[in-house]
Amino acid sequence: MIDVIMPKMGESITEGTILEWKINEGDSIIKDEPLLEISTDKVDSEIPAPASGTLLEIIAKVNVVVPVGEIIARIGKTGEISKQNKDIKEEINKIDTKTLKVDSAKEEVVTVPQVGLEHTDNFDSSHLQKRFYSPLVKSIAKQEGISQDELDKLFGTGLNGRVNKQDILAYLKNRISTSSEAPTNVGMSDRIEPMSRMRKQIADHMIKSVQTSPHVYTTVEADVTNLVSIRSEHKDNFKTRYGVSLTYTPMILDCCIRTIQNFQLLNASLTGDNIVHHQNINMGVAVALEDDNLIVPVIHASEEKNFLGLTRSTADLANRARNNNLNPDEIFGSTFTVTNPGVFGGLFGMGIINQPNVGILAVGSFQKRPVVKETEYGDTIVVRHMVYLTLSYDHRIIDGAYGTRFMSQLVKELENYSSHKIES
Repeated sequence: MIDVIMPKMGESITEGTILEWKINEGDSIIKDEPLLEISTDKVDSEIPAPASGTLLEIIAKVNVVVPVGEIIARIGKTGEISKQNKDIKEEINKIDTKTLKVDSAKEEVVTVPQVGLEHTDNFDSSHLQKRFYSPLVKSIAKQEGISQDELDKLFGTGLNGRVNKQDILAYLKNRISTSSEAPTNVGMSDRIEPMSRMRKQIADHMIKSVQTSPHVYTTVEADVTNLVSIRSEHKDNFKTRYGVSLTYTPMILDCCIRTIQNFQLLNASLTGDNIVHHQNINMGVAVALEDDNLIVPVIHASEEKNFLGLTRSTADLANRARNNNLNPDEIFGSTFTVTNPGVFGGLFGMGIINQPNVGILAVGSFQKRPVVKETEYGDTIVVRHMVYLTLSYDHRIIDGAYGTRFMSQLVKELENYSSHKIES
């Protein structure tokens, strides 16, 4: 018999969510055929069968979160009984069997009352300490906020009164129906939509960040006329020569990397009371998806790449992110993040730190504006392409002076960016 365990899909991944089982219990499968699909953070992966045989038992059901290394199913020969089933049978034998009736054919005949809590006057709590609950039932109870006392009083239709999946789901439906009878303020035309799995993960990540890091912000303005000129001059030749579009994003990333190398505290993270100074600059680049969600793929060791390497990495990660083809490791391990609300017309943004980073840069839209420039003939008003940049940073280890000096240096890098970096 082969135990199927939740695989480790990346160094930073500790758990996965079961999205779909490709076959049912009792079905045959050949080694390396698709067995199930799991989600780790925001990446979905198809998992092959580790061996040929029959899927004897599915332990982790759909939508259940399972730690890496835990058993999620068992594959073996047809008719083989898993160890867990043996343990369950032994546990069942310990349970009070007064309500179980067996006829001459050894078939179970169980009287099933209306779904809900047992009547307290007939309820015998003496067996509660011995009552067995499957991992699935316990997981559903935890997710839905069902207390142990409430679970213990739930009537089960399984063998010897065991509570199964159908029992707890029916109880939840009955509980929800009862609560929904209360008056609400939801209008007749309102539509209620459950949050998607990814949206829940984003929400949890953002709440954790706000609760973890005291955010402080610094906003600066940069003249990016030269970036616009460089792109306009080189975009056609760049596309022809390298097969990838020339955009502003790798230019901004290149400037960020150069600036971070002089302000290395922005490439650190906090572990307890210790500051971890990271050797590589792993640049996270926020990508908006078609379903309006956001994902942050990572360019690992970005300081080792030239401009062309940054351009290709950015385009490749963004394309595969939108097509759900990222590997789990490609969304973990960032040490600094850049997000660009400006591509959607945002004048500037104030990002929430992407934990465990200590800084995130939000880039606004490039806009033509009249600005005052000093010349040898005095001040003059000229039309320039300008952009607002906002740094959100963790005030636990970075103060305003350090964050502002970082931004001042970044402005210089952007305003003095050379086309030689594009051509090299």
